[in-house]
Amino acid sequence: MIRHIVLDVGGVIVYPRLGEWNIPFGAAAILGERAKDIATAAYLLAHRRAVRWLDESQRIDTVEEERVLRRNYIREMDAAMGWHLSEADIDRLGDDFTDNINRYGFFNDVLPWLNRWKGRYSVSVLSDCLPSLRSFLGQWGVLPHLKAQVYSFAVGATKPDPRMYEALLRALDAPPEEVLFADDRADNLLGARAAGIQAVQMARAEFLPAELWDGPVVRTFEALNAHIEALNGA
Repeated sequence: MIRHIVLDVGGVIVYPRLGEWNIPFGAAAILGERAKDIATAAYLLAHRRAVRWLDESQRIDTVEEERVLRRNYIREMDAAMGWHLSEADIDRLGDDFTDNINRYGFFNDVLPWLNRWKGRYSVSVLSDCLPSLRSFLGQWGVLPHLKAQVYSFAVGATKPDPRMYEALLRALDAPPEEVLFADDRADNLLGARAAGIQAVQMARAEFLPAELWDGPVVRTFEALNAHIEALNGA
């Protein structure tokens, strides 16, 4: 019997408006002509080297700590791309990452279903992220609906590391067979399955996963609800 619904955030609750998670929403306005470099081969190579600053398995607590990491990432990108950004521009880009909620799109079926599930299931999140995402969940009105919040920056690991699922089960104080986890990434779902947790892939039309897994797949929260009801024999 499924009693606890656990949701990934990226690809399940939100999606990147610009199509990629690490591009600041205000990049075009701040970079000007230099924004044309985004998504070029040189940009992607520079990102691959600089993204270590944004490692979501590092233990941090606050948005202010994240702000420093974002600025270090941009500073390294600036050096690699030859943008010659001022410190003020680096600060603006960093703050755009941490403070500008517009870089995310919020799926419009989330809050209606969180309200419908109230009293029927507990709902929690299990997410690889840095602290700014937690503050955005608060702005969207998601946090009051949650029983547990398990974030990689607090655990010190990212999915599919078993520590993430262990932390989730401790937070829920529930056996794994009563838990269903929805994520868009196949490897994260396999990690949940290995922990004894029921898993289903969310394949939103607005942000399709890179690969489908061999288990159940849904595309909306309505379909997710139907899947849970079928598991519970309703």
